[in-house]
Amino acid sequence: MYSFFRYAALFFSALLAGLAGFVFWPATHTPNSAPSECLSLKDDAGELVPLAVDRNQLYGVALTYPGIIREGGYDFAPEKSPPVFRKLSSALGMGRDVKYPTQDEILETTEKLAPGLAGQLRKKFQSLPFLMDYEVELGIVLLEDVTITQIREPGFSPKLGYFLANDLQSMTFGILGFGTERETMFLDQKGSFPGFLPVSETMWVPNSEHPNSLLCVDLQTRVNGELRQNQNTKNRIYTNKQILGFIAETYGKDVITTGTAVITGSPAGVASSTPRWKKRIGKLLRMDLFDKISAVAAADKDKGRFLEPGDVVVVYAQPFGGIETRVVE
Repeated sequence: MYSFFRYAALFFSALLAGLAGFVFWPATHTPNSAPSECLSLKDDAGELVPLAVDRNQLYGVALTYPGIIREGGYDFAPEKSPPVFRKLSSALGMGRDVKYPTQDEILETTEKLAPGLAGQLRKKFQSLPFLMDYEVELGIVLLEDVTITQIREPGFSPKLGYFLANDLQSMTFGILGFGTERETMFLDQKGSFPGFLPVSETMWVPNSEHPNSLLCVDLQTRVNGELRQNQNTKNRIYTNKQILGFIAETYGKDVITTGTAVITGSPAGVASSTPRWKKRIGKLLRMDLFDKISAVAAADKDKGRFLEPGDVVVVYAQPFGGIETRVVE
């Protein structure tokens, strides 16, 4: 009998150790900053001109800073491209007031993306959390047509303009699409509600470019006066050319046309922060998408970091100044 309990204790000790090892095992790869060449912001190095983009060619790239990968509990795989998505033209705005969607609007949108889903959500939630997040980002605009062949040439320097953006989005829509056949549709929609992409009125155009040129500026976000994000773009993992390559490859483009705009990712400090160990526990518990939404909303109940009507968000970077956005009913 003694031997039975002894072996049982050893078995459960090993099992617990294995589970702990799985939950707390560190990430396999640590991302490094790209070898970018910082452009000068001196008066004679470039100029501010009115922002001009093709509203039908708006894209975004996610998980491009080491901090946001750690903060969200993601694993980094150097051989894989980061998530790429489209922004609908309706999202483009200049800040000011942005409407917080009503429950009916949220459910109607989910039903369009996945027929039958709205009914499931009504049964699960008395009031579906929207989980509205903010992301300060540096944007790039193509000032000439470029081919995928040119992008792959080591010495090629695309002509770009730079702008500032606030990528507002619903994490609920990101969760609902995750791992489903409609993941891309939900990823596109989560940041494409009307006015959810406030951008600067101007773009900065350098007088000359290098193959790995980058506008190295501090990106900042304040929510109701509280500093939430503050990091320099030189910490970004990918160069501008790599990001353009991800867009071309993901959407099967041989040519990326003039006016195409890409928001190039957000640094750490966003509302949706989920440590890696929590995500791994969620996998062990086999939490469904609805449970994940509930868990994220519950975790934020005391923190209050997700945006609600009445909140004021200001993103800032030189030489663009600030973009102020108020969330309204």
